[in-house]
Amino acid sequence: MSRRVISIPPSLPFLPTLAREVLSGHLIPGFAPAGDPLALAALTIYVPTRRAVRGLTSAFAAELGGQSAILPRIRTLGEEDERAAFLPTDSASLLPAMQPLHRRMLLARLVRFWKEQLAQATAAMLDGEEPQLPASAADALWLAADLATLLDEATDEGADLAALTMLGLEDRLAGWWQMTLTFLSIVTQHWPAELDALGLADAARLRLQWASAQADRYRTNGSPDPVIVAGAVTTVGPTLELMRAVAEMPNGAVVLAGVDTHLDNESFAAIDRAVSIAAPGHPQYATRRMLASLGVDRHDVLAPQTKPPAGLMHRERFFSNALRPAETTEHWAGQSIDAAQALSGMALVEAADERQEALAIAIAIRDALSNPDHKVGLATPDRQLARRVVSELERFGIAANDSAGQPFTASPPGTLIQLVLSVCLAPGDPVALIALLKHPLVRLGLQAAETRRGARAIELIALRGGVGSADAAELANVYRQRTERLATGERKSRVLQLMSAEEQDLGTQVCERLAHALEPLLLLRGGAQNEVPAYARALAECLERLARDENDSLSLLYSSEAGDCLAAWLRELIALPETGFAFAPMEWPDVAAALMADQSVAARGGLSARVFIWGALEARLQNIDVMILGGLNEGTWPQSARGDTFLSRLMRAEILLDPPERRIGLAAHDFWMSLGNRRLILTRSRRRDGAPAIASRWLQRLLTVAGKDGADGLRAEGDVYLGYARRMDEVTETPRIDRPEPRPPLAMRPRRFSVTEVERLIRDPYAVYARRILMLEPLEPLIRAPGAAERGSLYHDVLAAAVLEKLDPRQPDALERLLDLARSQFAQAGLPAEVHAVWWPRMERLAAHYLEWERRRDDDVAERHAELAGELTLADLGMLLTGRADRIDRMRDGRVEIIDYKTGSTPSIPQARSLMAPQLPLEGAMVQQGAFEAFAAGTGVAELRYIRLKEQELIPQALSRQAGRGQEAVTTQELCDGALAQFRSLVALYRNSERGYLSRAHPLRASEFNNIYDHLARAREWAVQTEDDSAEDEE
Repeated sequence: MSRRVISIPPSLPFLPTLAREVLSGHLIPGFAPAGDPLALAALTIYVPTRRAVRGLTSAFAAELGGQSAILPRIRTLGEEDERAAFLPTDSASLLPAMQPLHRRMLLARLVRFWKEQLAQATAAMLDGEEPQLPASAADALWLAADLATLLDEATDEGADLAALTMLGLEDRLAGWWQMTLTFLSIVTQHWPAELDALGLADAARLRLQWASAQADRYRTNGSPDPVIVAGAVTTVGPTLELMRAVAEMPNGAVVLAGVDTHLDNESFAAIDRAVSIAAPGHPQYATRRMLASLGVDRHDVLAPQTKPPAGLMHRERFFSNALRPAETTEHWAGQSIDAAQALSGMALVEAADERQEALAIAIAIRDALSNPDHKVGLATPDRQLARRVVSELERFGIAANDSAGQPFTASPPGTLIQLVLSVCLAPGDPVALIALLKHPLVRLGLQAAETRRGARAIELIALRGGVGSADAAELANVYRQRTERLATGERKSRVLQLMSAEEQDLGTQVCERLAHALEPLLLLRGGAQNEVPAYARALAECLERLARDENDSLSLLYSSEAGDCLAAWLRELIALPETGFAFAPMEWPDVAAALMADQSVAARGGLSARVFIWGALEARLQNIDVMILGGLNEGTWPQSARGDTFLSRLMRAEILLDPPERRIGLAAHDFWMSLGNRRLILTRSRRRDGAPAIASRWLQRLLTVAGKDGADGLRAEGDVYLGYARRMDEVTETPRIDRPEPRPPLAMRPRRFSVTEVERLIRDPYAVYARRILMLEPLEPLIRAPGAAERGSLYHDVLAAAVLEKLDPRQPDALERLLDLARSQFAQAGLPAEVHAVWWPRMERLAAHYLEWERRRDDDVAERHAELAGELTLADLGMLLTGRADRIDRMRDGRVEIIDYKTGSTPSIPQARSLMAPQLPLEGAMVQQGAFEAFAAGTGVAELRYIRLKEQELIPQALSRQAGRGQEAVTTQELCDGALAQFRSLVALYRNSERGYLSRAHPLRASEFNNIYDHLARAREWAVQTEDDSAEDEE
C-alpha cells in the first residue's frame, strides 16, 4: 500500500512552505483549494504544539495575501475536545483525565508511604551509607514530579514498569536502585487501583487511546475530508499508528520535518541503537524510527514543489556532513563542500562570559531591527541567558516577547506569597517582615502613602536596634512597648527624634491591621496536619486582607496578568479533592514553593511584535529573518544526559525505554532545523558560572568541518557584535579623588568629647565630622538574636550590680548571692531559651573566677565603685571631656585602680600603651583632676587595668610595665599625663580653622574598610591597599 509522506527540508521555512504546498494542491492529489475560499474549511491539519497552530494560521493568512477564505481546522495531536468523538462509546477510556496537580498529590502520598514503609534493614543495601529519602512534604512533591514524568514516558513508549520486578535484576543493581525497584513495585500495584477507585484515567494514556482510536477509524472508514499530520517528531507507538493510517488514506498526507536526504546509506544505517550506543543523540534518530514505523524508505519520501535557495541548500549539505554519525566521520576528508558558501549569512559569537554573551545578543537584535521589515528570534534552553538578554534589551527600549514569560515566584503576587508564608510560619527574619510591610501590594485598608509611612515607623521603632525576634504575632506588643519607652525619655536616635506623633500612630494602626490580616495563617502555628486546600484557603484570606485598599477593593491583587495567575493557582489548590497528603503547617512554605515553581506569568501586551525569545521546544518549526541560537555550550545546549531518579540505565534498557541521550537527539534535530533561517547567529560563552565552558558538540563538529578559514570567518562575523559589547560599557578612566579632609567653621566643631570618642578622633577624624558636625547617624541594625556584644554587656551589668550591692567576696554565700544577682539580670534581659542555655553555664564559671580574683586582692581594696560618671572642663580650650568608668577601686594606700571589663581582645595592651586607645589613661587623668565626685583632685592612680572575662578564666591585664628584657618601663602616671597632653594637643589642633578632619588618619588595619563612614568618604577609591595586614597590637 502506498503511503504519502513528504519532507520539508531545513533549508525551507517549515510552516510557510506547508501552507504554500497545501494551497498549491501538491500535498494531497485532487485537493487544490487555491481558488475556492470554502475548500480549505474541509481540511484538518494536526501539528505538534499550540505555537505551531498559531504559526500555521499566520502562514496561511500570509500566503492567501488578503483573500477571503475559511481556514482549515488546525489541531494539536491528541487535543482534548477531539477525543470523545472518536473513542468507542463502551470504552473505559471515556473516563475523565486526572488533573496534573491532583495526580502529583497522590503520587507524593505514595512517595511518603514508601519512605515510611522502608524497614531499617533496607539501609543495609547501601553498604552503610545514609539513604537519601524524602525528608519533608516538599521533597515528596519534587520526587512525585519526577515519578509522573517517568509514568508518562513509560506510557508513551509502551514500557511495562511492573515487568521490572519479574526480570531478576536485584543481584545486578546497586543498593539505591534496589530500593527504587521496591518503590516502583508499590507504584505499579497501587496506582492503577487508585485510578480505578477514583474513576479517573492518566492524561497520557488518554492521549494514546485517542491516537489509537483515531488510527483505527481512519483505517476502517477513511475520512470524507483531507487530513494532514505535519511536523511531528515522535517515537510514541499510537501516534505513529495514526500517522501511518493518515499516510495510507488517498486524501491523507504526513509531512515530516527535515529528513536528511544527503547522508549516504551507510551513515543513515548507523543511526541505530543496535549499531551504535551514541545513535539516540543524532538529529535523525527519531526521524529514522518514524520512517521505519511508517514503512517508508528514506528515498521514497517526497520533496515539496518549493525549491530552497541555493545558498541554504549548500548550508544544509554542510550541516548534514558535520553532524554525520561518528562511525562514518572518515568521509569528512573526501567531502568537497564549499565552506565559505555554506556558511554565508552565519556568525559565531564566542563571548568571555554569560554577561558579555547576553549583551552581544542584545546588540545583534538591535542591529537586525535596523531593517524595519525584519523580525528576530532568540532560541535558547538557558533561561538565565534569556533573562539577561531581556534585561540588556531594555537599554535600547526593546521589550522582547519572551515565550516563557516571567516566573510567577518573581512577580509581585509570587513574592508576596513567599513573604507571607515566611513571616507567619518561619518567623524570626526581620528582613522578611520589613519586606512584607513595604511590599507594593500591601495596603491593609489604607492609602498607599499611609501604609508606607506606618511601615517605616514600625521598622525604625520595633525592628531596628537591640535584640529580639521578628515575629509578626508579637509585633504589635513589641511596637507598643518600645514606643512607651521612647515616650519616657529613653535616648532616641536622630531619625526617631524627627519622627512625628502622627507617624507613630500610623505605625500602631499598621501593626494592628497586619496582625488581623495574618491571623488565618498565624492560627495554624503548631496545629494539626492539613491538606493543601485548607492551607490555600488560609493563604488566600491573608493575601486579600493584606491587599485590600482604602476603597475595600482587591483590584491591586487580581487585576494584572500576575493577578490572573495567582487567582488561577489559588483556585486550583482550593479545588483539590482529598488525597491523604497532609503535612504540618510549618512545611507549608516549602510545599507552596514546590507548587509555584512551574507557574509563569505571560504578558498580555506592550511587548515587541518583532523580537521573540523562545525555548528550544517553542522554536521548533519557527522561521524568522534573523535567528540567534544562544548558549551553545555542553551542559546547556545540549543539556547533559540527566540520569533518571527512579531507573538506572540497565533498568531502562530491560524494559526497552530509550536512554537519556534521546533528549540530546531531539535537541540536535532542533539545531538541524534552525539552519533554514537566512541569517543565523550562533553564540556561546567561554566561561560559565566562573568556570571554563566547552563548546557544544554540534558547534565543535561544525568548526572542525569548516576548517580554519571557515571558523575564522564565522568568528570575524561575530566579533562585530563582541566589539560593540566591549565598547558599550567602557568607562574612561577618571582621576582618583583626594582623601577627604573637610574644614568646617570653628563654630560648628565639637566642644565636648567622651573618653570613648577620643580614639575615633585619633583614628578617623572624618567619622567625627560626619557624626558630630553633619549629624549623620547610621540606622540602627536590624534586631537580631543576642550575640557576643550583648553577652559582654550582660556580664558587665552583673558585675556592676555586685559592686553596687556591696557584695563581700569573703562571705560563704558570696557565690550564691552573685548568682542571684546574675539571675535577676538574665531575667531582665529576656534571653531566648536556647541562648540562656548556653550563656548561663558560662556565667556560673565566670562568677566563681570573679570571686576568686576579688578574694586575692581584697586585702588591698578599701572601696569599690561602679558606673561612675565624670566631667573635666578644659577652660583654656573651651572643651568638656566626659567619661563613665566601669569600675574604680580606692586602694588602702589612698590611690585608685581603674578597671575596664572586656569580653573581647580589643583594645589590646599595646594599643592602650601607645595611647591609640586612650580611654583608661584619660579616665586616670580625670581622676587626678577631680573629675569624679567620689575622688578629690590629686588622687593618685595606682593602676589601669583591663579584666578579660574569658569563659575558662578571668585575666587581669595591667597597662603599666616594669623595665626589663630590653623594654622600657611604662608607668601609670606617664600614661595618664601622656593621654591628657595628647587630648589637649588634639583639641588645640582642631581649633585651627585650617586643620581638616582627615579620613582614616590612623586606621586599625589599612586593608579593612568596615568603618560605618568609610563609604561616605569613598575610602576604597583613594586608599592604597597595603600588603601588610598585621594588627597594631603586635610588638
